[in-house]
This record gives sequence, C-alpha cells and structure tokens, in this order.
Amino acid sequence: MSNGTEANTTNPTLSAEIDLTKHLPEDVYVGFSASTGSQVELNCVKSWSFNSTNVESERDSKQPVESERDSLLWLWIMIPTLAIVLLCGFAGYLGWKRKENRKKRPDPYIIHRLGSSTASPCNFGLKELKSATRNFDAVNKLGKGGFGTVYKGFLKQLNMEVAIKRVSKDSHQGKEEFISEVTTISHLEHKNLVKLFGWCYEDDELLLIYKLMPNGSLDKFIYPDGSSKAPEMVLSWERRLNIICGVASALDYLHDGCEKRVLHRDVKASNVMLDAEFNAKLGDFGLARTVRQDGETHYSTKGIAGTYGYMAPECFLTNRATVETDVYGFGVFVLEVLCGRRPGNKLQKDHIHQYVGNYIIDWVWDLYSKEQIHEAVDPRLEHNFDKDQTEVVLMLGLACCHPNPHKRPSMKVALQILKGETAPPILPNDKPAFMWPALDCPEEESKIYFSGGILSLSTELSGR
Repeated sequence: MSNGTEANTTNPTLSAEIDLTKHLPEDVYVGFSASTGSQVELNCVKSWSFNSTNVESERDSKQPVESERDSLLWLWIMIPTLAIVLLCGFAGYLGWKRKENRKKRPDPYIIHRLGSSTASPCNFGLKELKSATRNFDAVNKLGKGGFGTVYKGFLKQLNMEVAIKRVSKDSHQGKEEFISEVTTISHLEHKNLVKLFGWCYEDDELLLIYKLMPNGSLDKFIYPDGSSKAPEMVLSWERRLNIICGVASALDYLHDGCEKRVLHRDVKASNVMLDAEFNAKLGDFGLARTVRQDGETHYSTKGIAGTYGYMAPECFLTNRATVETDVYGFGVFVLEVLCGRRPGNKLQKDHIHQYVGNYIIDWVWDLYSKEQIHEAVDPRLEHNFDKDQTEVVLMLGLACCHPNPHKRPSMKVALQILKGETAPPILPNDKPAFMWPALDCPEEESKIYFSGGILSLSTELSGR
C-alpha cells in the first residue's frame, strides 16, 4: 500500500506476505472493495498487479519424502506378488494339462496285456458307448459292484440291447479285473457263460460290453429285499435245479473242457445271470485266472482273493486257488440256492488252526446228521419239490464243501450226480474237522502255524 504518489509506488508504505491458501477457498475472484463509513470520498485505482505461483506443484513439492517412499514400497510389493501369482497359476495350468494328457494317454501296461491276448473281442469307441447309454444316465443303471457300475444300453452296431460295465477310474484292482475279463473270456465259448461282446479303453475309461440278461442276477430271486424293484416270483424247484446244473456245466468246461484250465475263484449267486428263460450264465471273471494243464495245478496269489463265505478254509493258509477251491465255492452256491439263505461267516478255531467258517454248511450238515435235511429247503417252495432229488443235491453241496479238499468231487462227477448218471456221494454222519495239511498232502510240504492270531508260514510254499 502506498500514499498514491508515483514515486512511492515501488516503495510501498505497507507490505505483508500472506498465504491466501490458508484463508481462501479453492476458487476465488480477485478485486477491490472499500468503505468510508458515513463520509464520502473519491478514490481511484491507478494501477494494480497480481502475481501467483502454481499452488498444486508447490503443494506436491512440499509432500513428505515418506509418501514417495510408501508409494515405491507398494510397487515393490505388488509387482513381485503379482508375478508370483501369475507363475503359480501358469504352473498349475501346466500341471493340470499334463495330468489330463496323461489320462488320455493309454496306459502301456494295459495295452501290453490286451495286446498279448490271442483272441481279443471287438474294441468299441467311447463315443458310441456314451450314445448307447445316454452318457451313462442314471436311468439306465442296472447295478453297482465292487469295481464298477453296469448300465443298460442299445448298440446300433450290434442292433441289440447290451449291458455295459464301467470300471471305476480310481480302482487299481478294477483295472486288473478289466484285463482279466478281456483276456480270459475272449477265448471261452459255452452256453452257460456270459457272452462278452467287446471292450473299450479310451480317455482313461475302461468299459466291458456283455450280452444283456433280461432277468438280471440270481441273487435278486434268492434274497428278495422287499423293494419295489425286487422280483416277487419264487423260483421253482425245477428252475433252481436247472440253474445249478447250468453252473456245474460251466465250471466243468472251465476246469477240463477248454484249452487252458480256468479257475473262476468267485462262484456265487450274484455272479450268476439269468436269461429270458431263466437259464444260468456264469459271469464276472474279474478274479478268474488261467492255469496251464501240463502239471500246474494251482494259482498262487499275494493275498486272499474271493468272497468270504464262499472260500475254502485252506485258502486262508495257502493263498492258493485250485479246482478244489472252485468246487468248494460251488458247494456253497448249491446250498444257498436250495436253502434261500446267505452263507454267513464265522471265525472257527481248532487246536492249532484258525480260519473263516460257514454257518450254512454247519447248519445243513447238522440237519443231515439228524436225518432232517429236507428242513433246509427254502420254505417259500412250500414243499413243492422232489424229496429224493433234493436230498441228493443237498448232499452234493455238502460233499463239495468237505473240509478236506481231496475228498471233494470234481465238477465232472458233480455234474454226473446232478444228472443222475452216478450214485450220490457218501458223507460221514458228522461234519469232519478241518485239518491242515490235508491227509493226502505230504506233511513236510506245508507246515503252517499261527502266531498271535496272525497266519505265519514256517516254510515258503512252492509257487508263491
């Protein structure tokens, strides 16, 4: 502020620096105003000037150095973190892609085993099987087993309905079962065996294609569960006898009628299928093994294989499958079909041995010793059966389940007994005790004892 003279304009009377940012809003107007109260004065502004600085740049220049450091710190944190996330995501994608490619890549072990089969059945495409089952729709589900699920489907290539077994992907044992089915059944041909049309191995899917059996498995008729899907009809004595004869004929063929002896190892009602006329078809060869007939008499396993209740007592000591163990399973099958009862298991123990016993065998043998064996017949038959025939078949079942494997009849003899071509077996009045080694087996070959309830072998058995 000056006194108005031109000389004092450059030398103001009053001068002060004021930071208007502290007193003014962001948007302002610059001008002059004055007041003289009640007096009147004439004032005039001859000249004025206004200078300003870049408030924003100045403000930015005054921000603390710490803010710049904070910004830089966030950048140093975010960039590596983002890079790590991207790398992990990319690595995960590559791993998933590699896993998917590995799934689609055929397992060389399976390919080798299938390729070694001299007569493999037809190889179907996965797309065709998906179309046949409507992409494995639950509506077409026929049942589920230990290694996979069975679906009904219509194959245009065969122009007929089939049963398609889809093996579980996570089951290693299921892969072994698949290989066994294809390599074993492929060269077998018998009217009482389930017909295998083909197989599929694609995109890590394992599938088996069988001829469809309209009446399903036998166990649904022997053990009705009371559900709406369970058959209400009761199998007559004649049909039961025909089914037993059919299974006996199939086993006789497997043991002595084909080029290489085949041990089924899992004969039971749930593995017997029924066609439209209720003829028996033995199936499920997942545990079956081929044995050469030139001197080889058994198949040895690393562990116990089969279904408890149908396994011969010596299986738990030797881990061997033989024609005699198949005969034992057939004997249990005969009893369950005629009695309408499940085998049932129990732990039995004698002086030095321990093994899994069978309730149905002990029960029927007890009735036989009391001369009341006819009481073992399924009560749903209401005594509509031939008593003499029934007695012979029940006695055959007990003979096949004899504790001593050397006392069991062969399947050829069993079939002759069923057809009335030879005399029925002679049984002791009471069930013999299980003894091992068997009487006809050299004692030094298999000295077996138990230690703390666990099976131990004092000498290694041949073939193990």
